[in-house]
Amino acid sequence: MKDKIFCDSNIFLYAFSEQDLIKKNIASNILTSKCTISTQVINEVSNNMIRKLNFSNIYIEKFTLSCYDKYEIINFKRTIYTKACSIRDKYNISYYDSLILSSAINSKCDILYSEDMQHNQKIEDLTVINPFTTLA
Repeated sequence: MKDKIFCDSNIFLYAFSEQDLIKKNIASNILTSKCTISTQVINEVSNNMIRKLNFSNIYIEKFTLSCYDKYEIINFKRTIYTKACSIRDKYNISYYDSLILSSAINSKCDILYSEDMQHNQKIEDLTVINPFTTLA
């Protein structure tokens, strides 16, 4: 059985950036898989594409539409917020990271790809994987 994966916004940002071509390649390969993301990820990526990567609004629109074509998109609901609060309290994780974790758990994902959290950390049935750890 293939793992169900959730991708954090940093995976997308490395795929779009030309600053680190090795990370770009790793991130791009991950994003060719069937991924789950949340509207939070779309918002964070879009904001950083504008602020840090200087992408145009037309490109942001194309990115957003392509997400809805390629990925399973999770919208927030009450259970995601309440689960995020308990994750934040139990694991001392930032608010936004706890929302990512809660979305991934709510979606029944097995793996969360993220550079921002502890590699190999298990939270319920979810394992956080930093795909760039071998580069350090």
